[in-house]
Amino acid sequence: MIYIQNENAKQFHTTNTAIALGKFDGIHVGHQLLIDALIQEKSNGKNALVFTFGSSPADVLSDDVKKYIYSQEEKAYYFSKLQVDVLLEYPFTKEFAGITPKDFVEQCLVKQLGVRSIYVGEDFRFGNKRSGDVNVLKLLGEEYGFEVHAIPKKTQHGNVVSSTVIRKMLEDDFLIANQMLGNPYFVYGKVVHGNHLGNTIGFPTINQEIPELKLVPAYGVYASKVCIDKKEYHAISNLGKKPTIEGNQKLGLETHILDFDGDLYGENLQVELLFFIRPEQKFTNVDELKEQIHKDIKEMQNMLSRKNA
Repeated sequence: MIYIQNENAKQFHTTNTAIALGKFDGIHVGHQLLIDALIQEKSNGKNALVFTFGSSPADVLSDDVKKYIYSQEEKAYYFSKLQVDVLLEYPFTKEFAGITPKDFVEQCLVKQLGVRSIYVGEDFRFGNKRSGDVNVLKLLGEEYGFEVHAIPKKTQHGNVVSSTVIRKMLEDDFLIANQMLGNPYFVYGKVVHGNHLGNTIGFPTINQEIPELKLVPAYGVYASKVCIDKKEYHAISNLGKKPTIEGNQKLGLETHILDFDGDLYGENLQVELLFFIRPEQKFTNVDELKEQIHKDIKEMQNMLSRKNA
């Protein structure tokens, strides 16, 4: 996948594209309907391109920076797995916010990207003061010769699936958040060195740092899954700041992978969080910690057994 960010996105030119437009925070089940339809266009010889922004329009216009379900690196990784050809993260500025719907379509989508078909959600808005909608987009499609496909919203648990709802569910109901995401919430990033406590107590772990602007669920222990060399392993992960260890610890994800023995330092890995086991807690000594880890593994295995029964 070609991944283009920031000012380079303004210079990128291509032709014969099918484009999905949106913010795509979380790449949830509603987004996946757009991407699935987009990927089908590849069989017609079109390039599958996702057009999004490096910064949320709301962040730029309000100066109120919020956290995202997935970081830019995680979204790029996810889109690559979904077989998108090009991910274009266009720089959103206050100047760009003033562009008219027609100028956006003509300058960015038609002249720069050679659009032939567009996929958006049915409530899609764009252009200065959100003045453009699907009907405007379809009229511009007739003028410039591209098709517009508006994908209906997905509903689950009495709610329209949206990134806003999923953010709330990550705090209130992790299982529903995962269902709305369509795939387990994950952390993707490089394995870094930790304090090596796990090795000394017989539970070696991998450590990953959490990006500052990544939205995380409750701190605690989760049943998780890791794919290494195309093989899946069950694991338990602690999301938090390791209160048992002295000093101020950075927010991170520490994962013990069952039935695996190998050096993963420096590797980029995806750790999927399947379900919540217990809150993060501070232990008085390592024996107490070891005993709790055994209990956590047993609880994970029991929960997986009940799920698969």
